[in-house]
Amino acid sequence: MLNSAVEVFAGLQCQIVDGLQPGTMPTKLVVLSHGFGAPGDDLVGLAAHLIRSSPLVAASCRFVFPCAPIDLTPMGMPGGRAWWPINMARLAEINQTGNYDELTRLLPDGLLEASEQLKNAVREIQTQHGLNDSATVLGGFSQGAMLSTDVVLRGAVVPTALVLFSGTVLCSAEWQQFAAEHPGCPVLQSHGRQDPVLPFLPAESLRDLLAGNGFDVNFLPFDGPHTISEEALIGLAQLLSE
Repeated sequence: MLNSAVEVFAGLQCQIVDGLQPGTMPTKLVVLSHGFGAPGDDLVGLAAHLIRSSPLVAASCRFVFPCAPIDLTPMGMPGGRAWWPINMARLAEINQTGNYDELTRLLPDGLLEASEQLKNAVREIQTQHGLNDSATVLGGFSQGAMLSTDVVLRGAVVPTALVLFSGTVLCSAEWQQFAAEHPGCPVLQSHGRQDPVLPFLPAESLRDLLAGNGFDVNFLPFDGPHTISEEALIGLAQLLSE
């Protein structure tokens, strides 16, 4: 049986899901952030899948899914949320020209504020549960993966694992500096070779940036578009069972 609730941490509405027995506290927190344009509950279904895939996950993990603060309804995307605004037309142009340096050097307006807010939310979640970074898995999909990377690097969070589904490099010079100063952590990264939204080549650059600075990266490429592969979910289930 699954348990679910909604709580607010650092101003972010979060959906919480676990398969724990009544009165049992989690020994691991899994905080996963959704991508640009998705509803706040976009990744919530992953919890049930992962809980049912492993008795160890069911007995240890509490999943937290923050909802991004920006409502995209006024921009013609009813129900869509964002961590910071993205010019999708410009992103498509970058993909067509292959000028990925422009994408990877970018420090988007709103990233710093979103990163600080999510970091504060993670700290509040940890405090409520009496757990620390070593019991926390942080990650997300697409924009949520970029945000999670920034929180770990810029905020010097050292999670038990960083999970990056279809992310990319941003503000590469700063991330390089922060990664060099970071003690590192395990990383589960997946990306589709035919991703039309965030291209595969910059994903390899993200892999190399992290691996080159001492992060233990398990890179899972797959033939497919901008999505989360079944292999990536199996990898996450295995990681959470360890």
